[in-house]
Amino acid sequence: MADRIAIVEDERLVRELVAVNLRHAGYEIVSADNYEEGRALLAKQDFQLAILDVMLPGGDGFALTRHARDLGCNVPILMLTARTDTQSKVRGLDAGADDYLPKPFDVNELLARVRALLRRASGRPATAPPRLAFAGFWVRFDTGQALTNEGEVSLSDKELRLMEVFSANENRALTRTDLLEEVWGMDQFPTDRTVDNFILRLRKLFEPDPENPVHIVTLRGRGYLFRSSP
Repeated sequence: MADRIAIVEDERLVRELVAVNLRHAGYEIVSADNYEEGRALLAKQDFQLAILDVMLPGGDGFALTRHARDLGCNVPILMLTARTDTQSKVRGLDAGADDYLPKPFDVNELLARVRALLRRASGRPATAPPRLAFAGFWVRFDTGQALTNEGEVSLSDKELRLMEVFSANENRALTRTDLLEEVWGMDQFPTDRTVDNFILRLRKLFEPDPENPVHIVTLRGRGYLFRSSP
């Protein structure tokens, strides 16, 4: 059964943008557009994650978050706000929010944060097997050793983690934001170019022809996909 997400956001375009993209990602959506409707929505506690705007007609997201926590609602809460100052972020986290995303935001980053919050809440981390073998190459995730085009080498922490994420999500499209969140974490958010540079390095190590990759392939407009067999 799909996870249900509650959205409390008074800006119609933002609310619809978030809802459409979450539905497209496979989630069920319930929504409200003001503080009082948000209180009633959160009181039902029939959802797995809540996305709350800070500025709402009739109240604010900080008070709404505290209200949810007072009700015993323990689901992850992601706050959206046009405020970018540190004090507002700290206030939201102190109220009981789990994450904080300033507007305007990238939809892919929003989806990655939603996935990460749900994964941590459910205890369903994506796991790779202890050893990956494909096309004459292998990677040992316990030691970091790998057999590559350069012979047996020790992968860097980020190279190893990228291969682990690819192995755990074989044949599944992963956006750059997915990879940034999984490997670097949202608190150390580098640029998309960082991912691309690491992908080039992995292709030199694990592709028979790095200029024409068949294992770590680019999906135009979507990201990357790993497949052990072309």
